[in-house]
Amino acid sequence: MCHEAPAVEDAPAEPLLRAKQVAERLDVHVSTVYRLADSGALRAHRIGEGRLRKRGLRIPASAVEAYLNDSLIAPTSEVA
Repeated sequence: MCHEAPAVEDAPAEPLLRAKQVAERLDVHVSTVYRLADSGALRAHRIGEGRLRKRGLRIPASAVEAYLNDSLIAPTSEVA
């Protein structure tokens, strides 16, 4: 019995965003995106190795949405 793995071409490609694109979407500095990725708060992939500085950080669009959903502040009933 042979089990075949699903072909990569069959899976829809999720857009991978650069740190600068994510920073623009979140209205934060690019270094904040790198810090979020390094801390694990924002799921990301490191593509390649930078000798002088970190490069090649790619963030799935779904990871940005998940980060925003996880950081949502629940409303309180108290009014200041």
